[in-house]
Amino acid sequence: MNSLFDRGQPADAADPYKRRLAIYQGELDEPEFTSRDPGDRRIDVHAFGRDFVPDCEEGSDEGYVLLTNGMSEQRMAVPPQATEAKARAELMWYVREGTTEICSNLRWLASVPFIDNTWFGFGHRVPMPAPPVRGTDFKTFLFLTPIITPDQRIAEQLSIAGDPVEILTVNLISDREYELIRNEGLDTFLDLLDKNDYPPIFDPARKSYV
Repeated sequence: MNSLFDRGQPADAADPYKRRLAIYQGELDEPEFTSRDPGDRRIDVHAFGRDFVPDCEEGSDEGYVLLTNGMSEQRMAVPPQATEAKARAELMWYVREGTTEICSNLRWLASVPFIDNTWFGFGHRVPMPAPPVRGTDFKTFLFLTPIITPDQRIAEQLSIAGDPVEILTVNLISDREYELIRNEGLDTFLDLLDKNDYPPIFDPARKSYV
């Protein structure tokens, strides 16, 4: 099996990486695979299988919860005036398949705050010059926070060096949706998501809601 996609785990049980992974596994069970970071920063991406249909409903909607492990090792450059912001974060993306392309995008996003000396929080956007994933015309990443209970519990348990760690979910939005947020605010767009039953799993074929 490719060395960047394996089931192995670091041997050191005292490693913060292992502690985070234990919290992830406590809510999501064992990852089906892990995309290993070949770089020095070491931000791995774990892929946890999930049926997104609630237990109380019939049918199935299978996909993956992709979750970074390593982004929170370093504090982001949160400005002093952002008093409610968290300086550490990990990223989560709900996808149908944990492809190399998607894992690479997630790992790159997790590295951006430290490359550009910036920070990510709820509602932040990262516009791209071109669609980052094949099959979609959407070019802007939007960060929200989990609304699924096990994923919320992960965030409640994570901390490092006394700092809480925020879980930010990754979403792709259209140019018109991006402009709506800029002109009318995030709450207006979130209302649109509710109105249109925004699917939890990333759908490259989703039509713009604006």
